[in-house]
Amino acid sequence: MKTSPFSITHEWTFKPASFSEELVPGYAPLRAATEADGLRSLGLIGCMGSVQMERLFQWKRHQVRRMLAEKKLIQHLLLKNKNTIPIYTIGPRAAQLLNLEWSHEFWRTWTMEQILSHLVFFQFCCAMRDKQKAFQIHAAPYPYTGRVEIGSESRNVLVIRGDTSHLPDSLRHSSYPIIVISESLEAVMPLNELLKEAKLLLDTDLNQEYRFYKQINGGWVNK
Repeated sequence: MKTSPFSITHEWTFKPASFSEELVPGYAPLRAATEADGLRSLGLIGCMGSVQMERLFQWKRHQVRRMLAEKKLIQHLLLKNKNTIPIYTIGPRAAQLLNLEWSHEFWRTWTMEQILSHLVFFQFCCAMRDKQKAFQIHAAPYPYTGRVEIGSESRNVLVIRGDTSHLPDSLRHSSYPIIVISESLEAVMPLNELLKEAKLLLDTDLNQEYRFYKQINGGWVNK
């Protein structure tokens, strides 16, 4: 199987933005509905890439540059093998305008698994958008990366990256049905017993043609 671009097996290095003192939010207003929706979604989930921002929220480069200057966005660098990828979090002005949680340099507590799970979550959202599905993005409790609301149905999204031995206890009590996104079928197998009713996607399925796997007799079947 082709290695996922979001695979934990790549050589990753996170180079976060660094500020010697607390950022001052400033006074810039929200300038469009897509700006508010995008910043809120970003603030609820964590971080995302520039291509994902354009696909989901139609933000052009000049808009991103302006939001950076207005402290609504903060840019960080993610090194993948020898490639540099800009990724973004909300800035203090976005948090202030949208009443989102904010603390100085909060991104420094993230593991690489968490960063990749944020990016994979938004890649799934891009696939839903490409499939012309209307949906809303919400926060979700650990271990879920986020929650998507599609019509009257809500589902917690579990992105599997790396070790899963800490997950079983957390998966026994989900308030919503679960969508799992994994690099491979092998990576999700240890959790099969707890995910009998879940829907599964592999990283390679994250395009507009995606179809969910479901468990049948202990195995995952793409129907």
